[in-house]
Amino acid sequence: MLSAMRFPSAGLSAVLMTLTLLSPATAGGAGGPRPLLPDFSAVTPWPVDCDSAPYLTDGCRLRVALPPGTTLPSPGQLQVVPGHNRLAILYHPPIGTRAVTLCCGLQLPLSPLPGTEVWAVTVKVNDLTRAVISMGVLTDSSASLAQETTWRGPQAPAPVARTRLLAGKVDRLVLDSGSLIGSREIIVYTPPNWTQAERLPAVYLGDGQAVVGLAQTLEPAMLSGAAPRVVLVGIDSARSQAALTATGGPPVDQRAQEYLEAWEGGEQRFAAHEQFVLTTVLPHVERAYGLSARPQDRVVSGFSNGGSWAISMAARHPDVFRGVLAMSPSNAGLQNAPHPAARVFVEGGTLEPSFLAAARTYAVMTRTAGNPTRLDVRVGGHDALVWAEVFPAGVAFILGR
Repeated sequence: MLSAMRFPSAGLSAVLMTLTLLSPATAGGAGGPRPLLPDFSAVTPWPVDCDSAPYLTDGCRLRVALPPGTTLPSPGQLQVVPGHNRLAILYHPPIGTRAVTLCCGLQLPLSPLPGTEVWAVTVKVNDLTRAVISMGVLTDSSASLAQETTWRGPQAPAPVARTRLLAGKVDRLVLDSGSLIGSREIIVYTPPNWTQAERLPAVYLGDGQAVVGLAQTLEPAMLSGAAPRVVLVGIDSARSQAALTATGGPPVDQRAQEYLEAWEGGEQRFAAHEQFVLTTVLPHVERAYGLSARPQDRVVSGFSNGGSWAISMAARHPDVFRGVLAMSPSNAGLQNAPHPAARVFVEGGTLEPSFLAAARTYAVMTRTAGNPTRLDVRVGGHDALVWAEVFPAGVAFILGR
């Protein structure tokens, strides 16, 4: 899971979809260039191989050779080669690299190409022409993404407007929970020319460190009138993997404990975080920023495990929250319907099958319960770029009454 939002550069040209790459590959005999087949044995077995998991129809690794005539990237370059419902990704890492992993719209290991210094992976992507996928590479020698780019198919949704320099204001404050979860940073975004006299609605976000990235797409939508004016309130999350427990046991996923009410052993931390949000965060920011305290003006939102947290909070506190904006909700959370009047926006991607299944299940539940519900299915993965692009539409659906 990402600890911070990342926004890759502009997508590759759709012209790539129709190009035939004719440059020679590596050396071959009289019969022409030999197929470039990655050495799959050089990488730890991966659970999302298409061959070993035939139930997977999307987002899995294909054990195939690269397309004939594929040119190899220069040192430091990331190269994307489209095919029919598949993408081949090649990377030429620094000398001595022992592991290369693709992140984040697709999360798969690359394997070395024998006889070269290039690593590669081919991924099955149905409806590739409609796909939006951010990607970069991680290596064993670097903890940060390198060579970030975006694949955007010719029939994919157009990029939403994004501002790098926010006209609105971002405040950061620290609130003490008085419980085992300790103190947390709260990030508050207010729109341009905001005053307390507006009594604006608010979106309360898990993984509050994502507020700035989401505001970069929401602000242009507000300025154009495509989304209503709203305040974003982000509650910083716990670390996904904490240090070893005091007893010397395995690491504890404190973020999952706080966000997933079904997480075994996390009941106390979930309850402490829940009370912190309800009795400390909401009263403080509503008083400090003059926010509306009407339930229909409070939206709870998040992505991944944070999406499941949003679903749980709306169900557990129907008189507090009347809007749910859940992006790629984890199927590890409990799913119950919110208040009958609550509006629901839920999103999932075809390249994250378990999260998409959870999104669809929740949408069916809320529609059955009579909630105004919108399900947004994208050809994409567990991807901060996708979440940023759908966020303004979610805010508009829930609050643009």
